[in-house]
Amino acid sequence: MIQIKTPEIYVSEPNAIKSLGLFVKKYGKRALIVWSTTAKKVTEDAIIESLGIQKIFYQEYLFSGYPTLETAYDIAREAKESEIEIIIAVGGGRVLDTSKAAGDIAKIPVASVPTIAATCAAWAALSVIYTAEGNFDHFRHNEHSPQVVVADTVILAGAPERYLKAGIVDTLAKWYETSVGYEALKSDFSYINSVNGALLAYDFLEEHAAAVVDNARRNIIDDNTVKTIDTIIFLAGNVGSYVGEKAYSGFAHPFYHSSRIVPETRDTLHGEIVAFGLLVQAVLEKKSEEELYSIIEKFSELDVAFTLEEIGIAEKAEEKLQTIEERIYNAFPGLILLENNRGDGTIINAAYKADEYVKRFRREQNYGDSEGKRRA
Repeated sequence: MIQIKTPEIYVSEPNAIKSLGLFVKKYGKRALIVWSTTAKKVTEDAIIESLGIQKIFYQEYLFSGYPTLETAYDIAREAKESEIEIIIAVGGGRVLDTSKAAGDIAKIPVASVPTIAATCAAWAALSVIYTAEGNFDHFRHNEHSPQVVVADTVILAGAPERYLKAGIVDTLAKWYETSVGYEALKSDFSYINSVNGALLAYDFLEEHAAAVVDNARRNIIDDNTVKTIDTIIFLAGNVGSYVGEKAYSGFAHPFYHSSRIVPETRDTLHGEIVAFGLLVQAVLEKKSEEELYSIIEKFSELDVAFTLEEIGIAEKAEEKLQTIEERIYNAFPGLILLENNRGDGTIINAAYKADEYVKRFRREQNYGDSEGKRRA
């Protein structure tokens, strides 16, 4: 059996947000807008005007903190009590994941309006649920993806470039991770589809991502900017939309989720920790030094090649890595890469090797401060 979970409407173009009301009215005339303070400042005028043109009633829910199940139930309860017909989620991954879970609980549709292109959360049917303190709790597999995704490329390209770079590397990760243990002749079509979708995104980003980031710094939005946002939201989201008998089994995302148990990592973006996790994965895959350097060089062009210190694992690194390692083994026992890499210290040693490879690359290339590079 193959389950397919995709949005009904996806639009990505400059000023797409001005058409939000037109798409929302298909699902109802009573909306609950869930947004953070920052997202509200960026989008409020355009959203209120667009809803007003379509005569859509709205009320607001101001989101803060982490995407907890308690918050999702609170939003769902408010939506049901106010006879809301659609939730409009505006912001980054935390707002989107919480709102998707709330829509699933309340059994009402969701429209997602991402304000940063840091992940594929705007598309995915999955919600990543955290504790109130910021520790990963569990995955919630929602019945549907958001019914509507409105990706305004002016807003997304105008966000701090750190988010765009994190989204790019998170999308590159889809290829690195889906390809682990991949054998086309032994795979079902859903898995083959995911791998090839990930490869399509990877090939485009490998050629164009660096130029797109440079253009974003200069407020230039061209066709490749729109396509880059499409790779982050549409293509990367689509990789996980077709769920068959076998899911891909990479390492970088389990490393990310498990790392959130360490409070010092919580100021680091999802894609930034995924970037380091990909280097750890490469070590566990026993890739050659040349292959590792090639990955680090690619990441360095995007300023996303990090050390342990830069992702928040500096003091008491051994103790923190041990905690992360234990959690990976407990929470993700079926990872293909761990089948032949089990044993105390395996992940810890791989993390130290990844860290040293990045530092050595910087020393050899005279690339900034080899002991700690400031994130943009």
